[in-house]
Amino acid sequence: MAETHVISALTKKRAEVLGEIKHYEKLLKKSKLNLQSIDQTIHIFDENYDLRTIRAKRVSSERYFKNGEAKTMILDVLRMATEPMNTTNVSKCIALEKGIDTDKDFDLERFSKVVLASLTRCESVGLVERVGKDGLSILWQIKS
Repeated sequence: MAETHVISALTKKRAEVLGEIKHYEKLLKKSKLNLQSIDQTIHIFDENYDLRTIRAKRVSSERYFKNGEAKTMILDVLRMATEPMNTTNVSKCIALEKGIDTDKDFDLERFSKVVLASLTRCESVGLVERVGKDGLSILWQIKS
């Protein structure tokens, strides 16, 4: 006999995934129509233009920070810390401060990579320093 709570959760998840699929199919259809219109417009100006010479541009994913925001938030978090912090904890504090719901479809690993890149840039200009390791994670503090 199937567990009703399991079936209920799975049907809810299925409905969510199906909704996402329909959303992206609609977006894809609209994008294809836009592309077709742009192609036709290019051909109005130059009938012989080879559209195959135009390479697809990589679409960047959602940005977590505005320019300079990550650095400012990292420095604020490390200033408030009473001891060195590892990258994951710095990332969690920043996510909390930004009001990001870390329990709901949040890729903490990707977010931490962005924070780590900003920490490394801060280190290169002498704002923060590595002071050790906590397992595989780097410990950071404001440079004294």
